[in-house]
Amino acid sequence: MKYAEFDIDNNKIEFLNSVLGFEIVLINGKKISNRFSITGIEHKFELNSKNYILKSKAKLFAKDGINIQLSENRELIETINLEYNKKHRLYWMLFGVFFGLLGFKLGKILVENLTH
Repeated sequence: MKYAEFDIDNNKIEFLNSVLGFEIVLINGKKISNRFSITGIEHKFELNSKNYILKSKAKLFAKDGINIQLSENRELIETINLEYNKKHRLYWMLFGVFFGLLGFKLGKILVENLTH
């Protein structure tokens, strides 16, 4: 899902994020960075002899869930604050509940086997 788009010197920089936490940065449709993150990460790249950092920061349970900052030569040039996609939030909640229950069940089985 596309979360942000920046136009820099006639170049389109796009930030995409999947429900599984894979972040992708595209320049004019070409993938230049692909990283995994749940709470945010930095994507460093060069464009027209300038150094850029696209930094994502996710607050998993806050209303303003995703903060995206674009810096050019270490100077912040644009910030975007977005709410989480409601489907993404639901998937992560289900993921947490599933693994919480699984961990509880496995722990219970382990304790029962150790006490007998």
